[in-house]
Amino acid sequence: MLIYCFSFGWTDPGDLIDYNHQSSFSVTVIEFILNSMGNDLSLPVYSISVYDIHYESHRPDGTVDTLSGLISIPQSPTKAFPIAAYQHGTILLDNQAPSITGMSLNNLEILLVGLITTPSGFVSIFPDYAGLGDPENYHPYIIADSHTRAVVNMIRALRQLSEELTGDDQFQLNDQLFLIGYSDGGYATLAAQRGIQLHYPDEFLVTASCPMAGPYDLAGTMVDYFLSEPDYSQPYYIPYVLTSHLWYYQGLDVDFHDYFEPFWADTLPSLFDGTHSGGEINEMMPDNPLDILLPEVLDEFINSDDHFFRQTLQENTLLDWVPESPTYFYHGLGDDIVPYENAQVAYDTFVDSGASNVNLILYPVELGGHSEVAPTCLFAGYEVILDYQTISPKGDMNGDGSLFTEDMDLLSESILFENDLTEFQWWAGDIDYDESHSVFDLLRLSDLLED
Repeated sequence: MLIYCFSFGWTDPGDLIDYNHQSSFSVTVIEFILNSMGNDLSLPVYSISVYDIHYESHRPDGTVDTLSGLISIPQSPTKAFPIAAYQHGTILLDNQAPSITGMSLNNLEILLVGLITTPSGFVSIFPDYAGLGDPENYHPYIIADSHTRAVVNMIRALRQLSEELTGDDQFQLNDQLFLIGYSDGGYATLAAQRGIQLHYPDEFLVTASCPMAGPYDLAGTMVDYFLSEPDYSQPYYIPYVLTSHLWYYQGLDVDFHDYFEPFWADTLPSLFDGTHSGGEINEMMPDNPLDILLPEVLDEFINSDDHFFRQTLQENTLLDWVPESPTYFYHGLGDDIVPYENAQVAYDTFVDSGASNVNLILYPVELGGHSEVAPTCLFAGYEVILDYQTISPKGDMNGDGSLFTEDMDLLSESILFENDLTEFQWWAGDIDYDESHSVFDLLRLSDLLED
């Protein structure tokens, strides 16, 4: 196991701090694991290598934060691959962060997704999210901007990693970016898509996005559900959201006694310190999880749109934009934790606002609840990103996965006019590996077109 560290006199969001090789999987091993898990999928094409990384991010107040995540790379240094950013579901325990578990039986979600996407030709990234895997910090749960920063800065760090690795693990990214995730990860997926489109349009373009079973309509569908379902099946979700929003918007010195019953005001901070599972917290929760709130706080929350929690939930509702990238919502009609109306409302809102490529796939009640329908959604989303996927050889200047005369034209223009090109296009045109575009690259591309 090798660890590489970098030291910067100054840091920018997305700077790579360090990286560590965790494991490698041959095609034979990948096939064996997938078969033993009962998955009848297309055979893997590429062996893979797995790394964890730390990278810089900045909080809203400008202070530096160090985030982490897991990266899985297909082994083929002569091809350029798309990024598949997978946003994981709800996690409470720091030791369940993807960068810590790696691709192992300790985290079946990450293992399954990684062994399906990466051997198919995706550079797969798994952000831990802010605070997870870090016992010194809390995780801002269901906070849209936090998810955007985690994804955007991890992609930036990934680009730096592509300049560091050599040998079998050397890799090149093309210009495709896919987002996919389930539950909290579905929310994180749509939040990151929204944040990238609104705030980073000159740096990133989402090729396609697959948000699944996420609470996108926090201020509407989710509030109505919490108020109408006192026997909520995962009651710990409610204090997870509320404590996160208090810490995020009011600071770590906020007085919980202003919001919660005395016992809960004293207890909640320690329950969400990264060492307690959802099951542990569920066992402590009252029959109606909203009973942890002071009666006057609950009454104001029910009756006033100006209440603090109403305002923060509205701020993190993801309906105030119009997706430009192809977007595929997946949800189960029998979802017993995150009602399918979240996806229906999001779809209807976006279509009514003029979105031209938004899709809604709802699975029947017979397929089960939130957890049971997850594999069905994930496999469907995987098929979608496969349909859009391009893997580019050297010379593929236009990034369509094939070599045609248009690639010759683009390379000629690069040589003659020194056009602005993406990092991928520079790689694609440098066919002789001399770190420049020249007539020699053009001649080699001509030979490739004739073959």
